[in-house]
Amino acid sequence: MFEERVLPHPGTAWVLRTFRGPGGGTRLLTGGSDVVRAWDPATGEQVTVFDADWPGTHDFIVCHPRGRTPVLAVSTEYGVWWHDALTGEELGRDESVDDTVAGMSVARMRDGTLTLFGAGFLGPFTVHRWDAATRQPLPDLGSHDDHIVAVSAIEVPGRDPIVLATGWSKVIYRWDPATGSQIGPPLAGHESIVHWMRAVTLADGRTLLATGDSAGEVRRWDPLTGEPVGTPIQAHPGSATVLPLRVGDHAHLLTSGDDEVVRRWDALTGELLDEPAAGFGPVLLSIGGEQAIATGGRGGVRIARLRLT
Repeated sequence: MFEERVLPHPGTAWVLRTFRGPGGGTRLLTGGSDVVRAWDPATGEQVTVFDADWPGTHDFIVCHPRGRTPVLAVSTEYGVWWHDALTGEELGRDESVDDTVAGMSVARMRDGTLTLFGAGFLGPFTVHRWDAATRQPLPDLGSHDDHIVAVSAIEVPGRDPIVLATGWSKVIYRWDPATGSQIGPPLAGHESIVHWMRAVTLADGRTLLATGDSAGEVRRWDPLTGEPVGTPIQAHPGSATVLPLRVGDHAHLLTSGDDEVVRRWDALTGELLDEPAAGFGPVLLSIGGEQAIATGGRGGVRIARLRLT
C-alpha cells in the first residue's frame, strides 16, 4: 500500500502530466511559480527540477520518440523550450516560432513518427508543429479567425490523427495533418471559450471528444462526424478541465473547476456519479497496483487513493 501524501510546491501548484521514467516507472510532472518538477509518486521523492528562465509557461508535455530519451516541451510566451525529461538539461529553444504557444498535444503519425502540436495564440492563428524526435519545426496547420488556446490530437487506427483546435472563436475546428485540409464544419455549441479537450474511449471502441469551457460547461462530441453526444453538462463554476477514466467496462469523466472539487461523470450519459477528490487539474496514477489521483492545490499536490463508489 502506498502512503497518501502532499508534494510541496511554492504558491499554487497544479498537476498536468505523467510520463514514463527509467525502467518504465511513472513520473509525475507538476507546475507552479514557473517551475516544473518531476516526482516519483510512489516514494514522494523529487527527482528533477526544470528551473529555466522561461518567459511565462502555458503548458508542458513529455514526448516519447521511439528509441530516444523522452523530452519535455514547455510552451511559453515566446515559442517552445525543450529539455531532457530525465535529467532536466535544457536542449534549446525553437527560434522558428515567434508566437505565444497556449497549449500542446502530441500524437503518433501513421508512419510511426511523433508530432508535437501547439496552439498559436498571437497570430497568424495556426497550429504549430514539430517533429518530437528531432525537435525540428514542420509546416503550420490550419487557418483560424481568432486566438487559439487549446489543441488536441486524437489518434485514429489506420490513418493520421485528427487534430482539433479551438479558442476565442468558441468553435472547434478539425484538421487532417496529412493533407492540411479542414475536416467538415466546425463543432459549434459552446457559448464560452473552450480551454480543454480530451479523447474518451468507450467500451465498444468508439472515441468521444470531451470539451470544457471557461463557464464550466462540458460537452461531448463524435470527433469523426462532428455530431454532439448527449446534452451539455454544467460541471463547475469557472473553467472546466476534463480527464478520461476507465472503471471496468465503463468510460467516465473526471472534471474540476474553480470550486476546487473533482467530480466524476458517466462519459456517455452525463450522469453525475460522485465527487472523488478535492483540488483541481487531476491526473491518474497506478502506485503499487492501486489506482491513485493527484490533484493540485495551494501549497502542494495531493496524492490519494482513487475511491470509487
